[in-house]
Amino acid sequence: MSDRALLRLLVLAATLAAFAPCLSAGFVSWDDQAFILDNPMLRGLDAAHLRAMAGPFIGGVWIPLTWLSLALDRAAWGVEPAGYHLTSLLLHAASAVLFYEICLIFFFDSKLKKNAAAAAALAALFFSIHPLRVESVAWLAERKGVLAGALWLASLYAELRGRRAAALAAFALSLAAKPNGVTLPLVLLVLDAAWFRVRPSMKKYLPYFALSAAAFAATVAAGRASGANAHLHAPGAAWGVGQSLYGLLFYPWKTLLPSRLVPCYPPKPWFGHWSRELAACAAAAAAAAAALYAARGRFRPVAVAVACYALAVLPMLGLVQHGLLFSAADRFSYLPCLGFAVLFGAAFGSGGAARRVVAAVWLAALGAATWRQCAVWQDSLSLWSASARRAPSALAQGELGTALVAAGRREEGAELLKRVIAGGEAPPVAYANLGVALQRLGRDEEAREAWRAGLSGGGYSPEAAAMLGASLSKNNGGAGPEGAAYLTRAVSERPDRADWKVDLGDALALGGRTADARKEFEAALAARPGFGRAHNNLGLILERAGQGDLALAHYRRALADPESRAQANHNLGNRSLAAGRAADAERRFREAVRLDPGLVASRVNLGNLLAHQGRLADAAEQYRAALKKDRASFEARSNLDAVE
Repeated sequence: MSDRALLRLLVLAATLAAFAPCLSAGFVSWDDQAFILDNPMLRGLDAAHLRAMAGPFIGGVWIPLTWLSLALDRAAWGVEPAGYHLTSLLLHAASAVLFYEICLIFFFDSKLKKNAAAAAALAALFFSIHPLRVESVAWLAERKGVLAGALWLASLYAELRGRRAAALAAFALSLAAKPNGVTLPLVLLVLDAAWFRVRPSMKKYLPYFALSAAAFAATVAAGRASGANAHLHAPGAAWGVGQSLYGLLFYPWKTLLPSRLVPCYPPKPWFGHWSRELAACAAAAAAAAAALYAARGRFRPVAVAVACYALAVLPMLGLVQHGLLFSAADRFSYLPCLGFAVLFGAAFGSGGAARRVVAAVWLAALGAATWRQCAVWQDSLSLWSASARRAPSALAQGELGTALVAAGRREEGAELLKRVIAGGEAPPVAYANLGVALQRLGRDEEAREAWRAGLSGGGYSPEAAAMLGASLSKNNGGAGPEGAAYLTRAVSERPDRADWKVDLGDALALGGRTADARKEFEAALAARPGFGRAHNNLGLILERAGQGDLALAHYRRALADPESRAQANHNLGNRSLAAGRAADAERRFREAVRLDPGLVASRVNLGNLLAHQGRLADAAEQYRAALKKDRASFEARSNLDAVE
C-alpha cells in the first residue's frame, strides 16, 4: 500500500475514532424533534413526500436534499438515532478524505511538494478531529451542514481537477442541502489569483455565481413564505456591524483555543450599540487585515487562508437572520476554517522531527477534546447542563429546565423554568415548557396559567396555544369554544402538526361538532399518514355515525402505530364485545393493558367481562388495578364493591 493510501486511511480512521461516542447519542431537544421526529416529510419517499421536501419548511430554509437524506435514514432506521448518527459521521469522514485530496493539490503546487502527502494529512486531521466540528457531526438536526460541506468539498475538488460539469453539479447539490457555501465562486477567484497565480476571471465562474444567486433567492423566499422573519440588517446598523465583527474574530480564536463550546452563544450585551467593544473589534479586524496585506508577498499562504476564511464565513455572520438571535455558532466554522487547517498542514508538514512531534501532540489533544465534547451531545440533559454552565443565558436555562422535566425531575425543572421567566428574558417556549412541567405534576390549573401568561405577555407561541387549547377542552368537557379557538389558531400557524389537528378534532367532537372533528382527523392523516391516534379517533366518530366497517378499518390501521396500539386494541375489544365475541374481546383488552397498564377503561371492561363469566376474583383484580391508576373511577369502585 502506498504512503498516500496509508495516510488517507489514517485520516479516515482517526476521524471515525474521534467521533465514535456520537454513535451512542440520542436525539436532543435542539430542533431534533421538529426536524426529524415530528417532520411529516420524512415519513415516506413517494411523490407526495418528495414534493413536500422541495418546498420551504421549518425555520424558513430551502434544503430539499437534507430532507431527502433524513427521509432515507427514516426509511432505513425508523427513529433509532444511531443510524442517523452513523450517516452524519460517514459524511464527515468523507469530507475529511476529500479535504486530504484537495490539500494534496495545494501542496504539490507549493514549496512543500516533497512533503505534500504528510502536510495534506496533517491539514485534513486538523480539520476533521477539531472540537469545533462536534456540533455539526453530533447534532442530528445539523445534517444539512455536514451534507452541504461534503458536497462543497466535492465541488472544489472537481473544479481543481478540471471537471467543471461534476463541480457544478456538486455545488448545486451542496446549495440544496444548505446554502451556507454560496461564496464558493469568490473563494475560487481568490485561489486563482493568490495561490495558483492565475489571472482571475469572473466570466469563468459565472455558472457558480448563477447557482449562488438562485440559492440566496430561494432562501429569502422560503423565509418569507414560512414566516421565519428573514431580513437583512440595515447597512451600518450597530447590531449588524457588532455581530459581524465579533463573529469574524470569534472563529479563528475558537480554532486556536476550542474551550467552553456550546450550541448557541447568546448575543453580546453591546450588540446594537456603538460601544468600546464594537470599536475594539473593528480595530482588531482592521489591524489584522492591514498586517496581512502588508505581508502578502512574504506570507502569501496566510493571506490566502484568511481571505478565503473571510469570504466563506460571510453568509454566517448574521447578515440574514432566521429565528433566534446569536453571536456565533460552532457549526458555522465547518467550511470557513478550512484555510486554517491548510496553514496547520503547511507549518508542520515540513521540517524536522520536532515539528512532527508538536503536530502529533496538538492533534492528540484536539482528538481528546472532541471525544469529550461528543459526550456533551449524548442527550438533552447533558447538552443543556453544559451550556448553562459554560454560557449562561435564558435560552440555556430554559432548555435545561425542560430537559429536567423530561428526565423525570419535574419539580426541579419547573422551579428552574419559573426562575427563567421571572428574570424577564425568557423566550416564549419557556412558558410552554413550564406549563408542560406543571401539567405532568398534576397541577393543571397552574399549567394553564403559565400558558396564558406566555400568550399574553411573553410573546405568542403556537406550542403554548395548542397545549392550552387541549387542556381547556379536556377539562371543560368541550362545552366552551375557547379551547377549540386556541387550537384552531395554533393549527393555522403550524399546519404540519398532525398531533395538534387531532387535539382540535377532539375538542370539536367534545363540543358536539362531529362533522368538523372528522375533517380535522382526516387532515391529520393527510399530514401524517399512519398516525394511530388520528385513526383511532376517526374510527370512534365513524362508529357513532353507524359506519362500523369503516371504523373497524381505522382501528386496524392504528395497530401499526406503536404509540396507539393499546388504544386500538381497546377499541377493537369494544367492537368484539358489542358483537358478542367474548373470547376475542378478552384477548383485545388483555393486550391493551399489557401495552399500557394505565389504560383504566380497558381494565374496567375486562373486569366487567370476567365478572359476567363468573370469574369474580379475576374481575376484582382488574378493578383494583384500575383504581391504582385512577382512584376517582366510579365504575371501578362500584363494580369492585359488587364482586367482593
